[in-house]
Amino acid sequence: MRMRKTSFILSFIFSLLFVQCNPGDRELNQKLSEMATEFNESAPVMLDQFTRFEEASVSSDNIFRHHYTVLHTPNPDSLLENRYQSLRESILTLLSTNADLRIFTENDVTMEYIYSDEDHRNIRTIRINPEDYH
Repeated sequence: MRMRKTSFILSFIFSLLFVQCNPGDRELNQKLSEMATEFNESAPVMLDQFTRFEEASVSSDNIFRHHYTVLHTPNPDSLLENRYQSLRESILTLLSTNADLRIFTENDVTMEYIYSDEDHRNIRTIRINPEDYH
């Protein structure tokens, strides 16, 4: 149920931000940066009882990063270890089924989902490369 809610929220956020992008790293970076800015307008937002979306960012080489904090658990490492496979599968499913995410797939964008604990210590990064979704 939590994964369905998280997938729905991510799908909803992405569909609100659908844009068509022309080729070119600078234009792509601008479009991705605009998307990150839109994401950040609603941040922070709780996705489930343990996960808070903090912000989105874009690197100069067009890596789209989602930053999350894992809360309300004494062992965030274990929680993410148990959820890792289902989180990764949900992301890949969204990329392959949601037409609103074409900006990522058509432009071979790498995405990173960065999870930190309440002390801002990095717990895990899920990296999705173009070869993972093509």
